[in-house]
Amino acid sequence: MRVVHQTARRFSASDEGNLTVFSALMIVLILTIAGAAVDIMRSEAVRARMQSTMDRAVLAAADLDQQQDPETVVRDYVAKLGVANALTNVSVAAGENDRVVSADGAVHLNTIFMRLAGVSQLHPVAQSTAEERIANVEVSLVLDISGSMRWNQRMERMKPAAQAFVDKVLTDKSKGITTLNVIPFAGQVNPGDVMFDYFRGERPKIKHDNNGWGNGDQDAPGGSLCNNGAENEVEGSLDPSCTAGALAYDPMNNGYFPPWPQAISNVVLYFDTDGDDIFDRAHKIESFPEDAPRDFDDLMQGAAAYVAQFDPNITDTTQILGVSIKGGQEKTQYFTIRGNYNGTGNDLGPTKNQGKIPGMTLNYTQVNYDYWAQFYTEPLELADEPRINMPSSCVEIYDEEFADTAMPLYDDYVPHFMYWDIAEEVMDWGWCPEDDTAIQYYSDDAAALKDFIGNIRMHDGTGIQYGMKYALALLDPNTADAVSHLVDAGLVAPEYRGRPLAWEDPETEKYVVIMTDGKITDQHRPIDPRDPENGVTELQFRDGADRSILSSQSNNVANLFAQCDLARQRGVVVFTIAFETDQSAADDMRACASSDSHFFRVEGEEIVEAFDTIARQINNLRLIQ
Repeated sequence: MRVVHQTARRFSASDEGNLTVFSALMIVLILTIAGAAVDIMRSEAVRARMQSTMDRAVLAAADLDQQQDPETVVRDYVAKLGVANALTNVSVAAGENDRVVSADGAVHLNTIFMRLAGVSQLHPVAQSTAEERIANVEVSLVLDISGSMRWNQRMERMKPAAQAFVDKVLTDKSKGITTLNVIPFAGQVNPGDVMFDYFRGERPKIKHDNNGWGNGDQDAPGGSLCNNGAENEVEGSLDPSCTAGALAYDPMNNGYFPPWPQAISNVVLYFDTDGDDIFDRAHKIESFPEDAPRDFDDLMQGAAAYVAQFDPNITDTTQILGVSIKGGQEKTQYFTIRGNYNGTGNDLGPTKNQGKIPGMTLNYTQVNYDYWAQFYTEPLELADEPRINMPSSCVEIYDEEFADTAMPLYDDYVPHFMYWDIAEEVMDWGWCPEDDTAIQYYSDDAAALKDFIGNIRMHDGTGIQYGMKYALALLDPNTADAVSHLVDAGLVAPEYRGRPLAWEDPETEKYVVIMTDGKITDQHRPIDPRDPENGVTELQFRDGADRSILSSQSNNVANLFAQCDLARQRGVVVFTIAFETDQSAADDMRACASSDSHFFRVEGEEIVEAFDTIARQINNLRLIQ
């Protein structure tokens, strides 16, 4: 018994084997902790898969274009993950112009290691909500129609891409909510004749210098020598050897047109039906045979009477303004009829002989010119210094105006001219686009806008800063009075009176989308804005004394950036597309965009994807949880 007690005392006093016991306990603890990490990682992997699937599911279900039942879409997505029973709730809240889809889910995951600590299951959860809401959306789409767009099929690629953009932004569901301004720009931007009048713009008057009176150095009208020294009509009338001297030009004796050097190709007759001295109807006659008269005076009266008879918009031939002639190697030229002061000399006026015109296109052989001539009535002479029949309506925008987001302030007319070569098969004459290529305002009519884009013809110069100026001004709530003017004129639907909405309106989103293929150019101008030579000879081919630079290229870039900065300050999202540009032009567009993710540099058919991506972002489908 004594031996037993001694052995027990020795055993209790000995510390041999304590490390083994401690190690065994630590191993169990380490295995539990490490195993817990594995279980947690398994749980997080399942949760991440569920969250990703549910995010995709609610995005697809919330899409307003989704035709299937939204709850069915969500459950189908989760079922394909193999955890259909994981869904705990799906809710759908849908209105006429919005849809919110939410989904909650949880999985019961048996643990492997954590059960050693008494935790037999983990419950990873996922929750996702997506919304597509068509808020009030105001978009300004700015399109480059400069002459360089004719290279490498750029215009042919841009048009369908922009038209598809219109279709995606303007849908049946966005009616009454989303408006789109389309702003084509070349060297300048044309606000249209209605807005030109709103700006109190004043068009050039017909130039009276050397208007057919002698002025001491030329023959008087009709070749008479009676008043070679007369400076004007009044002075000429005082010479007893002259007749009344009332008109500087007698069309019955001299005619309106010079004999054309080659066979005429086509002519366009322009009419003013609303009394503003600016054409609003135009009729084209083409397919002249080689043996047709080359002096259009032989045909003009019959042609004018014929088209006036068949166009219900024209009252009679007294509304004719002038005619443009194209043929052979000659530049297309315009000749005034009503208010003519320079005989058979060419005048400033429209020279568009290709593309869509507001009237009929006739074959030469359709008209019996001799028969219809009997119905022609000579237009009345206009008051002294009538307006030139200008085909465009641009106003100058000066440096100080780029410091704000207002519409243009001045009424100075941008002269009608070109600087670089014209390619008549695809371009119209003019640094300022013609009135048929003017801004389209606050439209929700996708078909009309697509038709407009499809008929755009190119013009001269690249004035991106002007496009951006109008784009932002048309989102400025202070432009509401101008919009009311457009509503009153029938150019904007009445339901959009009151647009643009306030910058800070939480239910309104404003966007600018700019597409360009080139670098901003200098702003060239002819010294004499009334010189008829502006309508037939590019400035680069004329004497340097005939032209000037209104604003340099670097200054124009600075003006663009000033507007881009203002857009950011006002909360306007700016997307930019640099389409086959050089690095410098691409850098300008990147700097203007709201962020790098709002900038697209594209080549060829990539422009379609760029417009598509932008349209989808504007459509505003997003996760909100």
